[in-house]
Amino acid sequence: MNRRRFLQTMGLAALGVATGCATGKTGTTDNRLPNILFILADDLGWGDVHALNPASRIPTPNLDRLARGGISFTDAHAGSAACTPTRYGLLTGRHAFRNKASGGSVIMGFARPIIEPGRLTVQSMLKAHGYTTACFGKWNLGLNIATTNGKHPDNVWRPSNIDWTKPIASGPLAHGFDVFYGMAGSLDMAPYVWINGDRFEHPATELRKNWRGIPGWADPSFREEQALPEVTRRTVAYIESRKDKPEPFFVYMPLPAPHAPLVPLPEYKGRTSIGPHGDYCVELDDMVGKVMEALEKTGQAENTLVFFSSDNGFWRVLDAKGLEAKGHFPSGGFRGYKAEIHEGGHRVPFLVRWPQRIAPGRVCDEPVTLLDFMATCAEIVGAELPHDAAEDSFSLLPLLSGPPSEKPIHEILIHHSNDGSLAIRKGRWKLARCKGDGNHGFNGFPPGTKAKDLPPMQLFDMLLDPHETTNCYAKHPDIVQDLLKRLDVAVQSGRTRP
Repeated sequence: MNRRRFLQTMGLAALGVATGCATGKTGTTDNRLPNILFILADDLGWGDVHALNPASRIPTPNLDRLARGGISFTDAHAGSAACTPTRYGLLTGRHAFRNKASGGSVIMGFARPIIEPGRLTVQSMLKAHGYTTACFGKWNLGLNIATTNGKHPDNVWRPSNIDWTKPIASGPLAHGFDVFYGMAGSLDMAPYVWINGDRFEHPATELRKNWRGIPGWADPSFREEQALPEVTRRTVAYIESRKDKPEPFFVYMPLPAPHAPLVPLPEYKGRTSIGPHGDYCVELDDMVGKVMEALEKTGQAENTLVFFSSDNGFWRVLDAKGLEAKGHFPSGGFRGYKAEIHEGGHRVPFLVRWPQRIAPGRVCDEPVTLLDFMATCAEIVGAELPHDAAEDSFSLLPLLSGPPSEKPIHEILIHHSNDGSLAIRKGRWKLARCKGDGNHGFNGFPPGTKAKDLPPMQLFDMLLDPHETTNCYAKHPDIVQDLLKRLDVAVQSGRTRP
């Protein structure tokens, strides 16, 4: 479906003409290109969002309102079970395991950039179609940081050769963003200093220990607990500045929360009964509410396409057992956590709202991935994706404009874990090409078993066993071979999009 046909279809729906869309409010027939806002949480579990998991012990009224106002995808997946590769996939529409610079691994704050020079990104594509583009928050895709000797930073945490006064190359501005304000990586990755455009706002002159006790360079004025509010303030100010402007905007808002360190503001501490993770999620929800309020107050909400998701699942090291003992299951009952090949590692909340075009209160159970963001945006603006771009991205507009067809958007999905293990999903079947969790430091083996005693792979029937409790590998050799062949083709061909 091209953009013109999509807009015609949605306009007919607004007039009450049967088009296959779910019933409900669809708004006006204004055919201007929409503003696009993508809010990406960091380590928010599928089960943390009350709209998806009513048993959640965390109140998320703003996310719930976002869900009621549009579509909730219940079977959505990050491009990876870890942060950097998911961010690469989101902005390029390409699986990060195909990327030679990182190999699909998580990179640190002083790392070299991994988006290849000249590679088409969502923001560069939208910019070419008249959008203004801005990013506020956690980058974590690498930077060419200037040094005093022209060499790469000589330490991951506290390099001695950084020139804090010179511009940063190959960062967000070099890949299609007009505006950037944020951090190089997570709040536990040095350097702890704000980047404004292509420059550090202040030199990092202080060695500060992160929550794991590792010292790294920090700007003395940088405060971790202020990061989430500051990213929100910048985003709100940008939205307000775009009121009545003729050009549509694209804002990418990669939040630093609720990733460790868990640093909710004082007014949020104690807001839940489950501790800092719950309190930080409440603050995150409030910040999402402030952004949505800015859209509404400036009259831009109706024609703004809002996406909300997370880069991966909840991180088990943040006391998963303790939270579950208190009755809160951040993976929503799915097996596994961040970095792992099982569902809890990469199944993420995915909410989409566009009041002018999408009927509210819908739920979609079809498997989709965050890599689909790029092809979706391309179809909206009528862009033809070149052969060497968005190799793993499929447009979600058919799902946004109506119920799923008999043929799914994806014939297969590929999942990716922290140690590079891959899994393939086709219909009801999921094959993980590893024995355990696919995560460094954890194995996920049943108690009392050793790797040598286990099948080489794991096959799960996601229709009958969505919690991945029973490995069917030995029972269905024909399905295993078919999925392995499809996975090999997808890897070797360099793409899943035709």
